[in-house]
Amino acid sequence: MKRLALAGLLALTVAVPAVEARRAPRCDGNFQFVRGGWVSTRYCRADQIARVARERGIHTTAEALLAHPADAEEVCRFVGADYRVHPACEEIYTIFQIDAGRDGLSLHF
Repeated sequence: MKRLALAGLLALTVAVPAVEARRAPRCDGNFQFVRGGWVSTRYCRADQIARVARERGIHTTAEALLAHPADAEEVCRFVGADYRVHPACEEIYTIFQIDAGRDGLSLHF
């Protein structure tokens, strides 16, 4: 019985660090906790956009928005008026350099 308990404890000791390494960054809004300070990161900005989008019924994740910037731009059009995503969506707009020129909306990659 003691051997079984010891084996279980050893398995937990090995498994916990592996889970810790794979978890998502610690975000607070657009900011990630890095080396003792808060820094604005792409992941946390995408995470903030995804959270607000999910509140409004759009099923998406930060990973999906980072992998597909065009989807992020579309989501920002839908939720961009929300003050929580305004800074992050402004970055999305600058990535695509969206302008309303004389010929209407144009995208420059």
